[in-house]
Amino acid sequence: MGSSGRPSVPDVQVFTADGTWTKPAGAVVVEVLLVGGGGGGGSGRRGAAGTVRCGGAGGAGGALSTLRIAASALGATVAVTVGAAGTAGAAVAVNDTNGNAGVAGGASAFGAYARCSAAGGGGGGTNAAGTAGAAPIGSVAGGAGGAASGTGAAGAAAAATVGGGGGGAGGGLTTGDAASDGGAGGAGVDATGGTGGVAGGAAAGVGAAQPASSGVPGSGGGGGASHASTAGLAGAAGGRYGGGGGGGGASLNGAASGAGAAGGAGLCVVVAYF
Repeated sequence: MGSSGRPSVPDVQVFTADGTWTKPAGAVVVEVLLVGGGGGGGSGRRGAAGTVRCGGAGGAGGALSTLRIAASALGATVAVTVGAAGTAGAAVAVNDTNGNAGVAGGASAFGAYARCSAAGGGGGGTNAAGTAGAAPIGSVAGGAGGAASGTGAAGAAAAATVGGGGGGAGGGLTTGDAASDGGAGGAGVDATGGTGGVAGGAAAGVGAAQPASSGVPGSGGGGGASHASTAGLAGAAGGRYGGGGGGGGASLNGAASGAGAAGGAGLCVVVAYF
């Protein structure tokens, strides 16, 4: 209660990039919410007819970490690190070449008091695999990305999670040169994962974003479908905050593979109570 007997209004500081938190005078308790950046999705393999060409894997979703601490235990200022979005694996433009891996999302931290680790980027498609982006650690782990099929079949969907949702994997091409769908992105706590791309049809859907400054993790983007004669389709971006990017679809020599997609950037919200 303030001196007037009315409840004091909390001080809320929102960080979408690295910065410095300054402790307000008179603060008693501080609550911190961190979301790490989502991993980028990998691109699909480009290869010869009659071979296995795997799609790119989905990037992992960002973890969620929370902290409640006495203001007296904190210094006058605390360094804030906000995890950057993991960048996407680029499309392949050279024949008989594996896909490019997505880049891990950045870790987020509130000084040395709270942290969530980096979300793994999705592996590029090969002739046998597309390794899922590894789930990061926090108070609540982010979701792992979807893995590509080792036989060139449809990419795996990412599981739903309370942390950031992982991206779906891209579709592959089988030894019979059949095109495949991409996997759906993982749903966040109250957001829908992006739809997987359809072979010969729709593009992958982006992961649903959370309201600005909400601090609630977003969902993963869908994986792109492969194509047996033209370019593979790209994965779709992870949602705000911390959604994993989808993997790209595989392609036949002579046509570009599908690019992966970027993850969603992280966030830090600091609320001081008086």
